[in-house]
Amino acid sequence: MMIAADEQVAFRPRYSADESSNEAYAEDLRQQRFQGRKRRFYAVIILIIGFISVTIIFRIYYFIAGDIITVDGSIKQNSLAKKESFGFFDDIPNNMWKEKKTASKKAVKLQNKMITKTSNMLLESGANIDERKWWEQNWLPNFSCDNKMFIGGKWICEPSRIIDLADEHRDVIGRKKKRQRGRKECLIYVSGGNDVEFGHQFSSFVEARMAELHKDEPGVDLSICEIHIFNHFIDPALLANMVQQGKGIHIHPFGFKPENKESMGFAGDGSTTAFKTFKETVKELGHTGKSLSILAIDCEGCEWDIYKEVLSSDVTVQQVFFQMHGTPFIANRFFVAMHNAGYAIFHRDEVGVSVYDYSFLKLAPSYFGSTKPQLRQPPNTPEK
Repeated sequence: MMIAADEQVAFRPRYSADESSNEAYAEDLRQQRFQGRKRRFYAVIILIIGFISVTIIFRIYYFIAGDIITVDGSIKQNSLAKKESFGFFDDIPNNMWKEKKTASKKAVKLQNKMITKTSNMLLESGANIDERKWWEQNWLPNFSCDNKMFIGGKWICEPSRIIDLADEHRDVIGRKKKRQRGRKECLIYVSGGNDVEFGHQFSSFVEARMAELHKDEPGVDLSICEIHIFNHFIDPALLANMVQQGKGIHIHPFGFKPENKESMGFAGDGSTTAFKTFKETVKELGHTGKSLSILAIDCEGCEWDIYKEVLSSDVTVQQVFFQMHGTPFIANRFFVAMHNAGYAIFHRDEVGVSVYDYSFLKLAPSYFGSTKPQLRQPPNTPEK
């Protein structure tokens, strides 16, 4: 296209005079710097929001998985065991605890198969059945306690931990208020069998552990546990001697009986005063609402009835020891009830013909989860 020579074509300069001034150039630099700072600011905000979001998701995930995040953001690697043992275990890593859970659930599933296979063997007492075969196949330990100790004829899971927890609790109470004279921080009930021997040996173990914990603190009360022995056969002279020793041992001249029985048949004169129910005992001693570290009962057959009272009482029992006698038709009911109450079997010993010592430890419901033994009644047996 040709433009006539006399035509004037106006072209606008790329920058006006004002826009090309030093002031305009400086302003332009300021705007560029401002926009750069704004972009960096937004980028930092996005990064912060992203970090917070990831942290929240991370915390939620490990909370669901059973881990606990500490204040500094690290994972407490033993938190799952502590949570599901009500604070009893504090040194088992989460991965090892999960392995224990897997093994325990497998044991329960195997027991379910055994109930189906052997429930027909549980007939009325006195029936001609192979009791040994039933015991060999049923209710084996379903929890592994790595540090158990044989004290006074009973297997105890982590006895040192019992003392450590009592000592920690005493220190907390001591900071809040003056400790009451004679008040102990752990409670132990033992009745029947070698109860006196157990009381002496456990008392000695308590003092040795406390001496180890407080070796640089002279004057500390070493008998931190309150041990109650219930024995209707106790020798009065032995009773007086043990009370004088003052090692936290308390002797009671009566034994336990189930609520549904008037007498256990051991008192020579047929009197019922030599026996009290578990609930009556807890109430009379002022232990309602408290926790028992250990409950050990050997009552020559009453265990098949008294367990109901223990599970429905107003005390929480951490470790339970029962000596089981015979093979009644209600045997599975006992073990299913103990399992449903949160008790895992960590030890079993055969101590006689169809006589077995069982050690139970209370765990949180989440330990076994939905894996539970299914009760199946043998044919032609009475209902509960």
